[in-house]
Amino acid sequence: MSAERQTPPQDLSQDRKSPHKNLEDGPTLPSERYLWLMDELARHNRLYHEQDAPEIADHDYDALTREARALEAEHPDWLTEAPSPAQAVGGLPSSAFLPVNHPTPMTSLDNVFDDAELRGFQDKLSRSLNITPEAADFAYTCELKIDGLSVNLYYLDGELQWAATRGNGVTGEIVTAQVLTIAGLPQKVEGLTGELEVRGEVYLSREEFAAFNERAEELGTQPLKNPRNGAAGALRQKDPSVTRSRNLSAILYALGKRDGVPAKTQWEVLEWLRARGFPVSEYSKQVRGIEEAVQYHADLLAVRGDLPFDVDGTVIKLNDLHLQSESGFTSRAPKWAIAYKFPVEEAQTILESVSINVGRTGKLAPLAHLSPRLLEGSTVSKATLHNEDFIRDLDLHIGDTVLVRKAGGVIPEIVRVLPELRPEGAVPFVFPDVCPICTFPAVREEGDANRYCTNPECPAKLYEGLRYFVSRGALDIRGIGEKLTRQLLDTGLVKDAADFYALTAEQLSGLERGGDKKAANVLAQLAESKAKPLWRLINALGMAGVGDRNAKALARAFGSLAALEAAAPEQIEAVPGLGGVLAQRVSSELASERLQRLIAKLRAAGLGQQVSETESRTAELAGLNFVLTGSLSRPRDVLKAALEARGARVTGSVTGKTSYLVAGEDAGSKLSRAQELEIPVLDEAGLAALLEEKGAAGLE
Repeated sequence: MSAERQTPPQDLSQDRKSPHKNLEDGPTLPSERYLWLMDELARHNRLYHEQDAPEIADHDYDALTREARALEAEHPDWLTEAPSPAQAVGGLPSSAFLPVNHPTPMTSLDNVFDDAELRGFQDKLSRSLNITPEAADFAYTCELKIDGLSVNLYYLDGELQWAATRGNGVTGEIVTAQVLTIAGLPQKVEGLTGELEVRGEVYLSREEFAAFNERAEELGTQPLKNPRNGAAGALRQKDPSVTRSRNLSAILYALGKRDGVPAKTQWEVLEWLRARGFPVSEYSKQVRGIEEAVQYHADLLAVRGDLPFDVDGTVIKLNDLHLQSESGFTSRAPKWAIAYKFPVEEAQTILESVSINVGRTGKLAPLAHLSPRLLEGSTVSKATLHNEDFIRDLDLHIGDTVLVRKAGGVIPEIVRVLPELRPEGAVPFVFPDVCPICTFPAVREEGDANRYCTNPECPAKLYEGLRYFVSRGALDIRGIGEKLTRQLLDTGLVKDAADFYALTAEQLSGLERGGDKKAANVLAQLAESKAKPLWRLINALGMAGVGDRNAKALARAFGSLAALEAAAPEQIEAVPGLGGVLAQRVSSELASERLQRLIAKLRAAGLGQQVSETESRTAELAGLNFVLTGSLSRPRDVLKAALEARGARVTGSVTGKTSYLVAGEDAGSKLSRAQELEIPVLDEAGLAALLEEKGAAGLE
């Protein structure tokens, strides 16, 4: 094969790291550059679409793709029968899920990056319709390009048959149970006959992304890199209850097969979907002419930081469905639609210092202090550094020039270091192995990404624990702010949270900036807090990994603090959202001398007697594992949700840990497996009898 005529490499299936640290470091000779681009694109396609673990930002990937397509246009003889990664749609379907062929292909979109290219899109569109560019005056529907995972919902005669990922555009993965954990997706469309494909994007909102990463920081687990990865990873969970815990959302915006849908324009498609209960974006707009589309893009670019979800651009679609059909498709994308990508907002700044904060659990949390820079509408002067592995991987030196962006549009993070701008004599940051507050050893357990202060009396841990106890998400005692907490701790009036309830009016009024009125207000709020819901007290105890969501789940499951204290680890593990590691941690903390002493003092002060209003029966099913199979009289996820609400755990596979198999007609292999393992098998009447025996109410 000569240097003048080359073909893509044949070993693109191997997932190897690029030998080039930076994208611009690849070979420069065109034929060699093309081979390198094919290798890089194939690898990044797998990482993004199949493994949900991208290594490069979208704009870097787009740049590689555009370069490869330009070379293919100049040298069409380099293309072979094997599809070029630069022309690929999505990735291969995962073998972990059942495959399904989409009735009509799910194509990708071509991209433009500036106003001139968008105007060029209209020129190409007009030529494909045999209209002179000067005469083109098209109506467009403009929509946001949400950064999530594309899905296809297939209905037959109005009944949902399956939901699937896009996959490679022809074949996707069936993820029906996972998609049905998303609120607002109809399982039935009334009055419809024939086939219907409803398409859209599943995404993780910025709020949920931030909440997940906050919980991950508490648990010492891996945080999500971005909301798109969070959505894709959740949708590919075999256990739908894990998917449900991510609180995914969806926006629907297109139809494939559309038997019986009377729409003649893309805007009418959106209105038809909205009228039938599908979640549809409120940011879509009809415009006339490409200049109005340019303005729409500019308007949305200006508010991108205020949107509730990540977007990477806008999508401009020819509104008339008949003209869409007439203009047709290329090998990978429609000619009648284009994605106008937003520029990636990054700020170049200087790392001035790194501080270490110590949290209520003793975790050492590194924080970067930066020269202030404006980024997506706000000034950024600090950025999270996660843990010592993150810092080591960045090769971070004090004084480094770094690039910063907002993960999920919310959390400032350092993307990379620019070592070529590193000042002479810059010192690498070394993560401490002692607590910066009390100098006790800071240890890192095997398998944990974080270091923790080992001093149970560490002043930072005590202060942060007290602040958490009175915080809005816990007992919400707003009269006790940061300054008062610090005063009470420094004067020795408070050494743990229970001491708040021993305070007197004289002690409070005698403090600096105290006074009788302020003291009376604090004491009144403390008295009111004794009657607050059980979940607030559970959360206020400050157990690692137990935020308000898990605290509510524990309150529902056990109904009282005493029942929670008495629960075995496997009963806690059966609570939806609390896996084995977290359940063991909660059980250990509840049994610890520190927490037992605190709970005893709180009870003596009048707390800890609350009973959850929503659960007195839930604990009856805690620790039981159910599997549902076969044709049942009610939708499986309805039964599953009802069982989980009563503390049971519902899984998809029959194992030695399964307590009961609930089997309908045509139960199949799961029934055979249960019989082989001698697991009790129930029909729906048997399930009702079991619930009566356990004292749980029936499944409404």
